[in-house]
Amino acid sequence: EVLDAFQDFQRARVLFVQRVANLSRFPANVGLMQNAGILELLQPLLDDNVTSIQQGASVTLGRLASKSEKVAQAVVRNGLLGKVVQNLGGQNTSHKISAAYILRAVAKHSPDLAADAVTAGAVDGLKA
Repeated sequence: EVLDAFQDFQRARVLFVQRVANLSRFPANVGLMQNAGILELLQPLLDDNVTSIQQGASVTLGRLASKSEKVAQAVVRNGLLGKVVQNLGGQNTSHKISAAYILRAVAKHSPDLAADAVTAGAVDGLKA
């Protein structure tokens, strides 16, 4: 029974990241998801011990930041950009690709956001 509870929790996290990744493909959902607190919900999932959950959270974060400058600014303001850069070191290739996608999604909106990405250590992280 104890093991079942942990398996249920993992299945719920996987289902959540799959659903929000799918929903994040549509620009009309971005504001709704942001108002529902998606960034706060994704934050711990970026460090999840299950790689597929980390990956789903990264994809969702990148899609949302790509579609909205407000989300990109919130990614920086909430410290998620620093977390993404931290996770560049020692991760598998697909995780690095997702992190690079998030960095690009944030930086593309304005020179200030691009500078924030550099300040967070994105250039050094991508070299590693």
